Amino acid sequence: MGQYYKVVNLDKKEYLHPHKFDDGMKLLEFGCSREGTMTGLSILLAEGNGRGGGDLHSDNPIIGSWARDRIAVVGDYADNENGLENNMFSISESWEDISLKVFNAMLDDVYMKESYRRRRENRYE
Repeated sequence: MGQYYKVVNLDKKEYLHPHKFDDGMKLLEFGCSREGTMTGLSILLAEGNGRGGGDLHSDNPIIGSWARDRIAVVGDYADNENGLENNMFSISESWEDISLKVFNAMLDDVYMKESYRRRRENRYE
């Protein structure tokens, strides 16, 4: 089977779910994808978007909203949190999944939208 992961923001109590980016949940399944979870994380961590070439063409307020926060990639096989019966993967299930908000911001950019479309086409050929 293997271990499943997601990206969590410990300060805002939000997370990214790899399946919402059309990625697998194993570390290398989403860690190596294009137009996926790691791109979404980059969007959330970006400070100063829109000030230079190569930035995401969107003014969505979610861009940079995780900058300077405590972020972790947590697995379902991780140790339980100190004094608790669950690990961070389980604890974060009650937090807000912002994956689709980030995904939509990513697709505001024409280049990203086209690149994602090509990725989907190639996947099913």
